[in-house]
Amino acid sequence: MMQFDNFSSHILRYTEKYQKVSTILSRMYYMTVIIYIFTPFMDYALFKFTTQEMVGLPHILPSWSPLDGFSFVCYILSICYEVVSCTYCVFTHVAFDLTSIGIMIFICGQFAYLKYFSEKIGSKHEKCTPNTADLHAHDCVARSHKILIVLMKMTILLNQLLKNILGVYFFLATLTLCSVAVRLNSELSSMQLVSILQYMCGTLTQLYLYCRFGDNVKNESSIGMGEGPFIAAHWRLSPKIRKELTLLGAAMMMPRHLYAGPFISLDLPSFIMVVRTAYSYYAVIRK
Repeated sequence: MMQFDNFSSHILRYTEKYQKVSTILSRMYYMTVIIYIFTPFMDYALFKFTTQEMVGLPHILPSWSPLDGFSFVCYILSICYEVVSCTYCVFTHVAFDLTSIGIMIFICGQFAYLKYFSEKIGSKHEKCTPNTADLHAHDCVARSHKILIVLMKMTILLNQLLKNILGVYFFLATLTLCSVAVRLNSELSSMQLVSILQYMCGTLTQLYLYCRFGDNVKNESSIGMGEGPFIAAHWRLSPKIRKELTLLGAAMMMPRHLYAGPFISLDLPSFIMVVRTAYSYYAVIRK
């Protein structure tokens, strides 16, 4: 019963973590799309109020809009199309990001429980015979190997699905941050500055979450010498079971990496590298 209670606590722990990340990410995306949609109209109203000059009708997306010259109804239809496009894009991002990050959190939680489960091998059944303890420990080691293989396959499959997409995203995020640096060195209205800053913050937050939980997968998937099977109650077990514990510990010591593209590892140093690249570009063009 204690084992199932601990298992339930592990599930609740990483479920709560996912709920927190889901809430923060969803609110950030929804706030971003609201600001992005209303910024052109607020900027247009501010410009008309301050300059009293005729300017073109505002649009959400920077695209060619030939329908503006026909009628106001056509203009409203084009605005509705742009709103739907932005909203669809945001919901697609939310679904993809929450699914990817949720799987990373699940993998981290399962690796953490596997580490905890392997630490308890041999520590139960204090009054049982040595043969019974060995049989129970052997079953636990075999179960741990099966769980480890499943988690390894899941991590490899997730890496195959995200590798190319995140590689392109890292490239685009770097270009986005560099373009923001260029825009910050030009003349901007207050609303344009707000729009650019919130877009930059959204890009950095999204990039940080991927790198953060990719780094968590790497750290949780590997153990040190004082963790997992290495601190199990091996003194109660036979030499054969001790060898099995050693093999299990050796398998659990290998970290599992997620990648963004063929070369970039999905971890916090990669996030720092992107931020440094963007800041270096900003520092160069500012001179």
